[in-house]
Amino acid sequence: MAPLRNRYKYLPFFASPLEEHSEHKNGHASHEPHFPENFESSPEKGQIKHETRPAHARELTFREREEASSIELFYDLFFVANLSSFTGTHDIDSATTVKSYVGFFALLWFNWLQVTLYDVRFGVDSVFERVCKALHLGVMIAFAVVGTQFDTSDTAKNFVNFQQFSCIMLISKVILLVQYGYILFWVRGHSKVVAPLLIHIAVFATGAFICLGLIFSFNDHTHTLSYVAWYVIAIIEALVIFASSSRWRSASFMRTNLNERVGLLTLIILGEGVIVLTKSMVYVTKGENYSPAVIGQIIASVLVIYFLYMLYFDQVDAKRFGTIRQQFWALAHFPFHVALVLLLEGTSRLVTWRNATEMINYLSGQLDAIYYSSPNTTVIASALGTFASDMYTDFDADASKYNVTTFLSRLAASGDPNSAAARYASADIFATLETAALKYFHIEGAKAAVKTSASYTTGAPKDPFKDLKSVAHVYDLVYVYFFVAAGCTLLMMAALIAVSKRNKCLGDYVAVALRGTVGFALACVAGVIGNYNPHTRYLYSPWMLPTVMLAIGSVVVLDGVLGYFLPAPKVVAVHQEQEERSRENSF
Repeated sequence: MAPLRNRYKYLPFFASPLEEHSEHKNGHASHEPHFPENFESSPEKGQIKHETRPAHARELTFREREEASSIELFYDLFFVANLSSFTGTHDIDSATTVKSYVGFFALLWFNWLQVTLYDVRFGVDSVFERVCKALHLGVMIAFAVVGTQFDTSDTAKNFVNFQQFSCIMLISKVILLVQYGYILFWVRGHSKVVAPLLIHIAVFATGAFICLGLIFSFNDHTHTLSYVAWYVIAIIEALVIFASSSRWRSASFMRTNLNERVGLLTLIILGEGVIVLTKSMVYVTKGENYSPAVIGQIIASVLVIYFLYMLYFDQVDAKRFGTIRQQFWALAHFPFHVALVLLLEGTSRLVTWRNATEMINYLSGQLDAIYYSSPNTTVIASALGTFASDMYTDFDADASKYNVTTFLSRLAASGDPNSAAARYASADIFATLETAALKYFHIEGAKAAVKTSASYTTGAPKDPFKDLKSVAHVYDLVYVYFFVAAGCTLLMMAALIAVSKRNKCLGDYVAVALRGTVGFALACVAGVIGNYNPHTRYLYSPWMLPTVMLAIGSVVVLDGVLGYFLPAPKVVAVHQEQEERSRENSF
């Protein structure tokens, strides 16, 4: 077996997370812990003196992780697949759906965080770790399955879904309990490492028991807010892990690849934005509309993602920058990622919206031409009926759902195209056809509003303006969260720079101020919705995406220009590098 082990990779059933320092004669590494010796400077002789300490006074050293392993990256892909699945099944069309979207993302993100916090410190490839990782992947799949029905507006209606969700979170915490207990076995007898691990185990055990109790709090009789406990638990767990890791540096994130993992997740979320954007291109093809405005929207959306990539990764310091500040930096990525996913979702929806509005404008022109083509309302009604039939065929629309027969009869019976009756009937016809065209682009009102509309099976005509108003309300919401998310994304980028950089130079302060100013200005644009006329003109104009693109692009350009005029002084840069090395585990 030894020759085979030398030729092929040997995967042990259990592997020590401690640093290996010696080799046996048979070529296999020892799993004994590495005890670093202290060095003292001798000012008299100018030599380095070794201090020998007893074994019980020495500190354990965990394996250093310079970069993410392939299995960690594989786990991250399940995160983005989960997010993509949830985005595809949940339209953000009301304040309630925004709340559910952010709520699901929060649970998913903090679950990812806890698994990552274990991996970057203690994860060592072995059969045991691969089994645990398989279970974590199963949890991610369960998130995707249960997430399709995740709706916090009515827990009584979806009580089984909430029970399942609580059970999934319970399982995730039990897996982490087993993993931290496994690490506790390897470091038993060393109080400085045992203490933080016991705290880790205690907080996950408490969370698991609470999740177990929450399973029985959901029922089909009453709506409950007990699901809020999930978020409280997630936040407390993260804070306890970070606080205990700061108190006992033996379990800290020093010499880990936490920065890289968080940065990679940001990159993956940007990639998800690209996927959502390319899906919206389907509607551009369906509309067969390649006007300059639509092409401009596509270019602007791509540049928004590209500029965000540059702004983030140009300022991310891959080196460690202090344990405590690193933890604040990692936690600050939660609001940053929330703003980022909403911005990217809004970007794709606005591309589709622009294409649909241009189709509506073209449709309105044709309908007006038919209406004014004859003074005979019977002829006009017949022509509009033929046009509607052809349009439904082209758009693959359900003629029974968008039935204009009643409105056409009213138009024909009015006798005079200039009468009030004729104009009301034609307005209903136009609104119904516009609603069908919007549906073709997957643009419709909030699902709750659609369910409250009149039933088509009763034979009563549906109020077409109710659907159009519902669509307008949805895109009012898109307008607001798009600009607020764009502003918050830049504001959080400013905060990340402020937290991560020590010994800031003038260029760093300018970068923070620039992002903060432009981000605040973008968030304020959402306030235009309070003034109906400017907002309406802006909502139906092609300038929403280009506005954000130009704002973010200006930050990119000014960053590059100011980099030549406000470079970091060499003395400051050298001093910072030396200080980072000597005080790596300080605040």
